[in-house]
Amino acid sequence: MINLDKSENWSSWEDWVKTKKAHYGSKTGLQVYGGIIDFDPDMQKDLVGGDKITYNEYLDLQMIACERKGAVRWDFAMCYYYIPLEFKGEIERITGKAVCFKRIFVSGMYPDGMCFDGKEDHVWIDKHGIEGYSVGDCLSFFAEPYRYIKTGNGKQIDFGLRNPQDIKKIEKYVLPSDEELMLQSIDAIICETCYLNEQCFRGMCIRDKKERQSLRKDMLKAVKESGKRRNTRYS
Repeated sequence: MINLDKSENWSSWEDWVKTKKAHYGSKTGLQVYGGIIDFDPDMQKDLVGGDKITYNEYLDLQMIACERKGAVRWDFAMCYYYIPLEFKGEIERITGKAVCFKRIFVSGMYPDGMCFDGKEDHVWIDKHGIEGYSVGDCLSFFAEPYRYIKTGNGKQIDFGLRNPQDIKKIEKYVLPSDEELMLQSIDAIICETCYLNEQCFRGMCIRDKKERQSLRKDMLKAVKESGKRRNTRYS
């Protein structure tokens, strides 16, 4: 049982149990801090290994994955819940059955058309479809995001990629740093919530440059501090 005393979603385990009862067996997809909890029993069939757990365990594992967002491949989760667009990565290792990418850059889109980026490190994907490539090759491709249960340290829900297709070899490239990815997200938020967005055509920002830079700096600091607090809580 996870300690929810410092949760941003529930005040206690009993509070989570009340939420679970309110949506139990429904088609609800509950948006919470850290992710989405899908109460639809049919969606349990989409979870690899989901046939080996009860529906009640299925709900608890989803909740724990949201509470421990930093412990799962959340950028793949975003593509699972929303719209994946493209993946790019450099092959780090090849075995008889699988390929390990040193890092995969993620591009996706929300239903409203806003795009998001992310990255995941040391990702293993089934080798089928990626034969003929070598260590050091950089590839762009599309793949299916999926959920599965991993059991290395107790039962946990995590996210991965499978069935790669439209694979193309590309030139070596430099992935954005964590801070650059944070700033991309911050820029999108600033743009969407700006008091000048009715006059802006999105081609060039018309907001005061110093004001915008100060806001970006403050938001970046807040995001980093929030990440440190969450990592400390679950370390």
